Amino acid sequence: MASRPYTVRVVRQGSVQEIRIFAANDADARLKLSGNAEAILTVRAERVTRLAATPRQRSEVAWWCGELRSLVYSGMTVVEAMETMAVAADAGSRRELVQSSLLQELRAGHPLSSAMSRVSGYPPVLVASVAAAEQSGNLGESLDEYLRYHEMVDRFRRQVTSAAIYPALVTALGVIIIIALLVFVIPRFAAMYAELPSAMLSGATKLVVGLSKFLTTHPLPVFFVLAATGIVVALAHRLGMLVKCGHLIMRRLPWLARQIQHYQLAQLYHALGLMMRGGYPLHEALDVCAKTAIADAIHQRLIDVYDEISRGLPIGQVFYRAGLADAVSSRLLSVGERTGNFHVVLQTISDRHRESFSIFVDRATKIIEPLLLLLVALLIGGIVVVMYMPIFDIAGQVGVGR
Repeated sequence: MASRPYTVRVVRQGSVQEIRIFAANDADARLKLSGNAEAILTVRAERVTRLAATPRQRSEVAWWCGELRSLVYSGMTVVEAMETMAVAADAGSRRELVQSSLLQELRAGHPLSSAMSRVSGYPPVLVASVAAAEQSGNLGESLDEYLRYHEMVDRFRRQVTSAAIYPALVTALGVIIIIALLVFVIPRFAAMYAELPSAMLSGATKLVVGLSKFLTTHPLPVFFVLAATGIVVALAHRLGMLVKCGHLIMRRLPWLARQIQHYQLAQLYHALGLMMRGGYPLHEALDVCAKTAIADAIHQRLIDVYDEISRGLPIGQVFYRAGLADAVSSRLLSVGERTGNFHVVLQTISDRHRESFSIFVDRATKIIEPLLLLLVALLIGGIVVVMYMPIFDIAGQVGVGR
């Protein structure tokens, strides 16, 4: 059973102390401390945060793998490595809590992979790789392979983030300039146009002046609406609703869905190759990958592939029918099935999807950036032109009168 962190208030040597431990439930927490405390006052379950749920937590997993790999390569046993990492962690930090809890499980006789699955939310692919390494004795190599997998996924995220920074900056700058025009510049034009006949103002000019007047006369409601919108968007992101909206948009844009699938399949095939290098047969590797966040969007298809492969159907055809392989990947899988070099084939397919997604991001960036810059320039320029049109009309009438 998976454990979660608990904060327990106990009486020790006549004083009240707070202790953080991992336990399966309240009763298990009380049982673990029953011999080390005079009395147990309260047991409170802490909010569970998966180690790989956020960028910071994913980096914690990578740090843990890197540290353990270095210590194992230096000749330490797993227990000695865990003790060293626990000593190096800051007292009371989550890192120290995780290391101490892993040590507790290891000293109870559990293997490292079992301790990882019981103590905290390590990625299933990593747990499975460590379990395979425990059979082969190549823990350091398995951690190396996982770190390469983590670097590939992290490189994807950095590429997408870098591609989004420039459009986000252009959009933010454009919004700031437009708001500054509406709040500080347009009111001066509005005061000048107030004495002109309404017929001399175009509909676009009236719209801009009206919007400017609303912003300047109702600043607090506008601020609260913007703040509420920001809070709603942040909550939607936290609850995963933005991701669901993204999936709905992708269903309506098949060309975009195909590009996102390249990203998902690159991770999937790399994870499958990682596990098969660790000694897992393909159907077991599929079972583990189906439980990971990588495969949320293709979960059902992986289950179907698992069932058909278990019945002995050709692997290349099964992946092709499930939409997880194109014609080239299907042939590569058939070659891997015939030669037995599945881990090489899976890495090759992962590289193909990674390259396709990287090309898509590069091309999309080169197209979107100038288009977005042009759009912002047109909006700002349009507002300026609309506000100067009445002045041009007046100048034209004066010229005609002469």
